[in-house]
Formats: sequence, structure tokens, C-alpha cells
Amino acid sequence: MTYHGMAAAVLLALMLPARADDDPREAAAYAKCPGAAAFARLHPKPSPPDIADAAARLSDLRIELLRMQARDQDVRDGDWSQEDIRQMMQVDAEHLPRLKQIVAEHGFPTAELVGRDGVDAAWLLVQHADADPAFQEQMLSAITPRVQSGEISRHQFILLTDRVLAGQGKPQRYGSQLLAQGGRWVPKPIEAPESEVDQRRAAMGDMPLADYVCMATQMFPPPP
Repeated sequence: MTYHGMAAAVLLALMLPARADDDPREAAAYAKCPGAAAFARLHPKPSPPDIADAAARLSDLRIELLRMQARDQDVRDGDWSQEDIRQMMQVDAEHLPRLKQIVAEHGFPTAELVGRDGVDAAWLLVQHADADPAFQEQMLSAITPRVQSGEISRHQFILLTDRVLAGQGKPQRYGSQLLAQGGRWVPKPIEAPESEVDQRRAAMGDMPLADYVCMATQMFPPPP
């Protein structure tokens, strides 16, 4: 696969922090994206309830998920070169069998089982399980009831919903899945009416699409 082909095969979806000052890189991006910064100030995201007990926080499964998450993120902390993209795809492929085994044994992990950060790690691994779109769709159905309780955030729901639709070759609903084209991040096709995408995003408590794309561009400069 050529470099441009590999870049086109990798979708970028941005998981934003609860506050603009959570991380220096996010803070720098907000400084370049005033619309996103204004949205973040007006719509602070409360921290989700910690419904995990000490046993969950110390569970071997939680520790394993966090290690898998760290590897997932480490391999994505590059410049999106051909080698970076190849490593991303390799790590995702290596994680998928173990993730499916975990789900087969436990279902999609709960906060009671692995803590809230363990749930976030499991969600991220599902989000990047693009080699098995049917599995991603199955996990979307599994997590949807948990949005109401806050165990899964609405932003996580948006990202996985669009990921599943994109994996099925369908227009995405919220515009969260971005492709590198001509040195820019651009949303994959969006369902009609595309003019209402910001209304759909607002209904889920998310920022306008242009601000989201600005943040993605600042935090992850697209390949040329």
C-alpha cells in the first residue's frame, strides 16, 4: 500500500478532554481554535461518577486494558508517516483478538469490573478495531444503554457511531471521522441533510464541526 493509500485508510477521530487545561497540547490547540475554546468554556464537561470500587481499580483486567491503551496511544504519537501508520495498523491488529476474547468472557467491561478508566480504555480499543466492523457494530449496541448513566460519554458514542457507519461504507451522522486529503483533515461523507450536522452535534452536547476539525488539525497535523 502506498503512503497516500495508507493515510487514506486511517481515520482520525479526536477524543477531547473535559477541560481546555487538562493537557498542554490540548491547551495549545484551544489557543489556535477560539471557537472550540469558547465552546469548552460554555459547556464544561463534568467528571463522570467514579462507580468503581477498590477491587475494580486493582483488577488484573483493568491493568491489562490500560497497558493496551497506552500502547495504542504511544504508536499514534508520531507524525503520521508511512511507518507510523503501518505501526498503528499492526498494533490494532495485535490487540483485536485479545479484545474480542475479553468481550467473549465478560461482555463489554463495566466500571464495576475495571473502573471508569478501564471502560475508557476498552472503548478506545473498540474504536480502533477497524479490521472487524461487525465487532465494532456489536460493541456500539452494547455501550449505547450506558450513555444514559454516564459510563459512556456522549462524545464516545458519537465517535463510535460514526466509526461504525464509516466502516459500513455509509455516510456518518456527526462528521467525527476525518480523512487526510491534500494536507488537510476533512470529514468523510456526512448523511443528508449535511447542513444539519451541527444541529445533530449540538443535540449530543458537542462543538460545531468546523471547531472540531480545527482542534484535530492543531493536535494531529495531517500528512501531506
